[in-house]
Formats: sequence, structure tokens, C-alpha cells
Amino acid sequence: MILIYGKGKTGKALSDYMSSSSIPHIIRDDKDFQEKDLDQVNTVVISPGIPFYHKIYRLSRKRGIEVIGDIEYAYRLYRGCLIAVTGTDGKSTTTHIIGQFLKEKNPFVGGNYGEPFINAVKENKKLSVLELSSFQIYSTKTFRPNTAVLLNIAVDHLDWHKRKSHYYLSKYKIFKRLEKHNTAVLNFDQEIIRNLKTRAKKYYFSVERLPSNYEGIYFCGNSLILKTYRNINRIDISDFKLKGLHNIQNLMASVMTAYISGVPIWEIERKIPQIKSLPFRIQYVKTIGGVEFYNDSKSTTVQSVVKAVESFPDKNVLLILGGIYKGGDFSVLKEFENLKGVFIIGRDKRVIKNMIKEKNIYLCDSLDTAVKEAYKRAEMGDVVLFSPGCSSFDMFKNYMERGEKFNKIVESLE
Repeated sequence: MILIYGKGKTGKALSDYMSSSSIPHIIRDDKDFQEKDLDQVNTVVISPGIPFYHKIYRLSRKRGIEVIGDIEYAYRLYRGCLIAVTGTDGKSTTTHIIGQFLKEKNPFVGGNYGEPFINAVKENKKLSVLELSSFQIYSTKTFRPNTAVLLNIAVDHLDWHKRKSHYYLSKYKIFKRLEKHNTAVLNFDQEIIRNLKTRAKKYYFSVERLPSNYEGIYFCGNSLILKTYRNINRIDISDFKLKGLHNIQNLMASVMTAYISGVPIWEIERKIPQIKSLPFRIQYVKTIGGVEFYNDSKSTTVQSVVKAVESFPDKNVLLILGGIYKGGDFSVLKEFENLKGVFIIGRDKRVIKNMIKEKNIYLCDSLDTAVKEAYKRAEMGDVVLFSPGCSSFDMFKNYMERGEKFNKIVESLE
């Protein structure tokens, strides 16, 4: 008997699969779980987001019951090729772009982004591109993708992991399992990633020229240079529409992954102009009175806020941020001379204010107030940027509801 812990989208998908496969199971969450439920169970499958210190781990281990996550469970049943994308920021965008490059191969695209991985098993998909959070990686035991991508590492989810070292180890876990016939795509520009030890074949991506003894891809003007020991290719990206250097990094990781997955250079180059931003990732909303509004509601880290502001080097930015603080140092925002004002909302607004200090800071009781105050102070040519850098759960169900609310407020300004 299997106990599924969690009744969200992933838990329900697991239950549907087990029911259709006649696998005995029960499904519980914090509201209805009782310890006696474990009397008839030999495996617990947990949903993403359940922390390692949750009582379900302790109670299960005490009885010798295996605890695994949904990714591990689906992996044990899956019989196709796997690409896994992880990192602090950019996972969803990169997963989405890789999926676009591989579209002719009819891949399953999901994991932490989109559909739960178990649906790939149900649909008998031969190729899957998965976004993996640190939550999901932590609860794996044997999961080993054919290709693993590590975009970046920053302090994130410290509310979940409790300490930095635990977070870093969680991100590295799958790379330690890779074998020589597997592939790793790594961020050369972060030393902690560049020096990562893995048995896999390594390719790197960088915003600067790669040393001659490294294979990978780097940014050069309006082009990407993809080099291996066999050949060098120049890829035109002058029509790439996504803003910011961070999206160039996401694109490089995606191009490298697509190339080693067998997609020819000409096809990659043809698809680059067609790539569109996912909702709430520095998404252009509209221009009102010469003021541009951008929605980056997916932003939940300091690093993602910095990258969002960096996307507008030639514009004055009025930044709206705040929510549940997850770690990191917001004082870095003081370095941006084009930051005209910071409007802070949410539970931890005073914590954030005390870090930034010197900028024009306005504490706001609601997102509605913050948007209106920012617009009031904006001038023609300015950008009002909503990039929260925090979790949304103090005021909203999730980042999507938060993003939709921002769009509605902007629409009401006219």
C-alpha cells in the first residue's frame, strides 16, 4: 500500500495514475493524516514543497517505511530519455525554451513547471524535459537524467532548507549520480558550479568567451558561439525577444541542451525569434501615459529582482517588491543609480526596508496602493517594474494570482 502525502495537483495526478493502474493507495495531507494510516503502508510518496523536517519523514522512518518524492516515484516507472533543469532562477523559462527547440520530438514538458512527471509515464512519452525544484531533488534516491542543467545557485528557500549548505547539497544531488555517458550543462560564470565534480561529460555556458580547453557556448555581441572540440558554430540571436542578460544565459543553456540532444544548428537559429516569454517573467503589460509596466511576479529571490532591474539599464525604474522574505541581501539594490523609487508590500516589508535604507522607499499596505503610488511618481519614459523577490503566500494563493492582480490594477489605471 502506498500513501500519497499532499492533495494538490501532483498528489491528485499520482492518485489518478495509481487508480488507473490498480495500485492500492491512500491520499492524505496535514488536515486528515493520522499516524495509524502508516499501519498499512510500505511506501510514502510526498508532493513537492513538503520539507525534510516534516513529521511524515520522522514517523515513516521510525517504522522503516521508505519516503520518496513524486519525481523519484515516476522515474522508477519511466522508460524514456530525460532532461532535467535546476537552479535558483530561470528554471521555468529554460525548460520552456528547451521544450520549444525539441518540439518536433514531441516531448513531455513539466515537473515543477506545468504537469506532474507521472503524466509522462501515463502518456508513455519517450522524451521528457523536467524543471526540478530543490524540494523535488531532495526527495530523490536513484533519479538520474540523461542530461542535467544547472543554471545558477543563490540563497533561496532558506525557510524550507533551514541552512545554506543543505540547499546547495540538494541542488548538487543529481549531478553526483550522473555517469560518464550522461551530460551536464553548467554555468561557467559561477565558480561554485564551474568546479562542480561529476562523472558526466561537461558543457558550459558563459556571458564571456570560454577558455580554449572548455566545450560549450558563450555570448558575443548579437551572437552565441557554440564550440566543441570538433567544430565551432555562430548562432544569430539579434531577433531574440526576451529582455535581460539572465535570459541570454537561459537561452545559452537551452541551445546547448538542444544541440547535444540532436537538434541541428539551423533549426535552433530558426526558432530563436519565435521564443516568447512565459507569463509573469518580466512580462510587458502595457504603456500608460508614456510609462511602461512590466510584470515579474514569478520573481521570488533577491537575485531575480537584480536581474529584472538590470534588464532596463537605460530607463528609470520604479520597483514594487515584497511579501514573505526568503533570504538574501536586498541592500544590493542601493547600487542601481536608475532606481527611482522602491515600493514595498507584504508581511516582511520592514525587514526589506531596513536592508535598502538609502533609496527612496515607500511602505505600502497593498499591491493596489503600491502600483498607484509608483505610477503617480513616474514620468514619461520610466518603467514601473513589479518584481517581488519574495514568496506570495502572505497576500495571495501563488505567484500567478499575484501576477494577475497586478495586471488588473494596471488595466484600471486608464
